[in-house]
Amino acid sequence: MDWIKRWAAIGDSYTAGIGAGSLWTDEKDDYECSRYDLSYPAVLKHAIGSTNKKFQYVACSGARTGDIFKQVDKLDDNQDLVILSAGGNDLCLSRIITTCVFFPLQGENKCKDIIKKAQTNIDTILKPNIRQVLEATMAKMSDKGIIVVSLYGQFFDDADDDCTNNQDWSFPRLDPFDSIPLTREHRTQFNKLVANINEAIKQVIHDLSPTDLTTPYIRTADWDEFMRKGLRGQFCLPESTGAYPDPAQPNLAFFRPDTRKSEHRDLKRRELGIPDDIPRLLSSQGDFDDSAVTQLSSNLTTAVMNTLSSRDPAPPDCPGDNDIDLGIGLPDRWGKFFHPNELGHRMIASFVLNAIHSTRAHILNKRSPVCMSAGNEFKCWQKDGRKDYANPDLLNKNYQTYCNEVNRNYPNTNWHDEREFNALTPEAHTFSITLQNGEKKFDKAQCLESFKRIIHGCDGDDSNNPLNWKFGGRYVRDDYVYELNIHNSVRRVWPPMKELAGSCTYDYAGWDDKYDFRGRGWADTDSGQDTIIPAIRDCNIGLKDWNFQYLDEIDDKGNEWKATFKISVDALQKCFNNGRVAAKAGGDMQGGCVQVDTK
Repeated sequence: MDWIKRWAAIGDSYTAGIGAGSLWTDEKDDYECSRYDLSYPAVLKHAIGSTNKKFQYVACSGARTGDIFKQVDKLDDNQDLVILSAGGNDLCLSRIITTCVFFPLQGENKCKDIIKKAQTNIDTILKPNIRQVLEATMAKMSDKGIIVVSLYGQFFDDADDDCTNNQDWSFPRLDPFDSIPLTREHRTQFNKLVANINEAIKQVIHDLSPTDLTTPYIRTADWDEFMRKGLRGQFCLPESTGAYPDPAQPNLAFFRPDTRKSEHRDLKRRELGIPDDIPRLLSSQGDFDDSAVTQLSSNLTTAVMNTLSSRDPAPPDCPGDNDIDLGIGLPDRWGKFFHPNELGHRMIASFVLNAIHSTRAHILNKRSPVCMSAGNEFKCWQKDGRKDYANPDLLNKNYQTYCNEVNRNYPNTNWHDEREFNALTPEAHTFSITLQNGEKKFDKAQCLESFKRIIHGCDGDDSNNPLNWKFGGRYVRDDYVYELNIHNSVRRVWPPMKELAGSCTYDYAGWDDKYDFRGRGWADTDSGQDTIIPAIRDCNIGLKDWNFQYLDEIDDKGNEWKATFKISVDALQKCFNNGRVAAKAGGDMQGGCVQVDTK
């Protein structure tokens, strides 16, 4: 980091870090802009160091692109690094949150109007506004300076209705007024707006910096997908209790109020000093009428607005800008909601730092020191459409065996090592390592770490994968390529099975019964030797003519293997129709055994 002599943080509340930690200083400007000491710029300041460096922190909560343009003017020339976030306040996002979520007093129509306006602003004003800010910033940069734009994150999980039915997001709950439910439709709309903002910013950056050689260098810190799928840091996840902090969701990335209905009713009302006798002032359409606005100006507005700060102005031309102003200018203890919390800022800082290291390494034609730098890759085969999956316990055992026993004595560089496990079974899979760029040294610790991540980082959608199947993938770490490939797409049902199953038929064969015993998801690697046979013998019955076969393709019921054998006629009720043998073998056999139709 010695190359950084002058650097700055500009932008809106995401860069100011509203609510994260304590105020940056006790200076008036830091208070008015809500700059905090656990923001992502503050985290980066520790990483960059302070010796012989000048840092300008001018980001301000509530800043629109016009305000950020003025922030750029305050910067010294020849900046080596500038980090920023910009655009959200041009799109009425603050007004959306207050009108549609926290203070939903103006009805569904007003909420729809403001969402529509935000999308219009994306299509019309956002790109030219962002371009002006970046062009002004580029003029402040040194010859090899780096600009990193931190993007935004989608707030809501929209997989189910739990958040709609069981949590109260209105703030405060203004009985007898009815809240607008935080429906899945609204959550999807909010997420789409954020995704569209990010896409618009990326397009502007591509226009300004179309190649890796364009200077000054402009990069993005796009943390949205990792926040959603890695941390599971969104609001409204099915496991959320509504509490904050939420013990069921330790990696929540944003501040939010306690949304449990039992906790919400009176606490916020007392904090804001709202009277208990506010009459119902809703029209038949559920929106405020003119008389309601007049009445509220004499009671609700007075009660609430005396508590609120006047800063953080709303963007121009947003629906409701001239209406009752509930929520715009909230003091920081409330204004921080829907902003990254301390964990969220550490996450953003890691993505910004990765962009800085990767770009600097590119400038110097060096290999990036960051784990997931630009030249590295992590890919799950399921996303490529592969239909192969395997048992997690088996993979956990075999990757350790592989890394412990891999051939470490290859005499040459750029070698490839590969080993197959459980060949010709439904669990067949291969671990491999490839070295490149002149590398020849085997790293056991990295091998173990890499395959563990592939196994547990490629396990699909939890809601559709109750058996925790693993799908394999590739992990490129500089000069080392690790791959887990599973080879059973014709030997396994698709979509992935959600339960263990099987089938059983029998027919008379003299003094014995002849069985055709089949299954899927269990007895998959041992030809029944360590599972089915011990389970049959545990029933204290004789076993004859045992034959086991893994099917080249699954049968019409999805079974992966079949075993045929003979046992005494008294075993049907004792061991098979009650599922005893299947359960003992680690599987399931629904419905017992059915006699073969010999007609």
